[in-house]
Amino acid sequence: MEHVEFYKRFPLLVPETLDPLKADGYIETSEGERVRITIDASTHGTYCVDIVKSTLEVEELLQSKKAELDKISPFYGQIVKECDEQVGWDRVESFDKKTQIMRLKLKDAAGRDHSVYVDLSSNVFSSNVEENSVSMESTKLTRYLETLEERCSHLAESWDLLDDIDSTLCVLQPQHPKRHELWRRIAVTSLHTALIDVSSDRPFPKLTVYGPRTTTLPLNTRAKAVRTLWSPTKSARQNIECILQCTLPSAVFDHKDIKLECGVCFAFVCEKETADQVCANDVCAQPFHRTCLVQWLKSKEDTRQSFTTLFGKCPYCGGNITVSSEAIHGL
Repeated sequence: MEHVEFYKRFPLLVPETLDPLKADGYIETSEGERVRITIDASTHGTYCVDIVKSTLEVEELLQSKKAELDKISPFYGQIVKECDEQVGWDRVESFDKKTQIMRLKLKDAAGRDHSVYVDLSSNVFSSNVEENSVSMESTKLTRYLETLEERCSHLAESWDLLDDIDSTLCVLQPQHPKRHELWRRIAVTSLHTALIDVSSDRPFPKLTVYGPRTTTLPLNTRAKAVRTLWSPTKSARQNIECILQCTLPSAVFDHKDIKLECGVCFAFVCEKETADQVCANDVCAQPFHRTCLVQWLKSKEDTRQSFTTLFGKCPYCGGNITVSSEAIHGL
């Protein structure tokens, strides 16, 4: 790229406008002296330069967007240099002129495609692999990509399991999972859900069942055996069905088949929260969102509270119900 080479030679020369084409700045002579130059487009399409003659490199430079981006982000020159010399322009998928975000592709060893974002308006790197962004002041693009590749390799087996879960089980949460979300909530029965927590540090996931208290107790007792019963040669469905000793619903979620709507707001998901708080009365077994149930119980005069636990009456059957006001799993 000729304009990149020109910028390497004259990094202090930047365009002011593209129409008409104008540039202003400095160049360094062979003696190390900085000389001020100005480039101004004439009506005949020629360039008047104070000290140096116009060249094709200058013309291409002025027609590029680099000058505009240099004024927005002090890191643009470094990003261009890394793409030119190390990263490779073939990895750049798109650049949004409005948001000043460049998207690069990253393919892991298993062939999964990941997106890397270079945000020149906020001067941060981000991706679908990690939840948090990284400042350009703390690392270069090349090193950031190397870190992501290492993380992809570290999480490969975890993603294999999550891909299996997403394709074969009835996943309730998250509805549109991102790669950094290493957990799933699945439907188990018409009244039960299970939280699957995957970690690259364990050869098996953690399994916790939610539902009516009397029926979840034996299920969670079986779930504790995941450490010894989980087999890497079996599918996620085969493992969980073997451990919980039940047949799991199909991957297609149907609200008509599974009773999971909240008894307060009548919605399945409320602010990314599923209705996992269930009345202990097996005849009722009405689920609620934790937030909805906490708000309901706090509005009732007969509700008692001990630390973060509320004791009250079920909005449906009037039976005893308890709920912790603290959220679980960061939801």
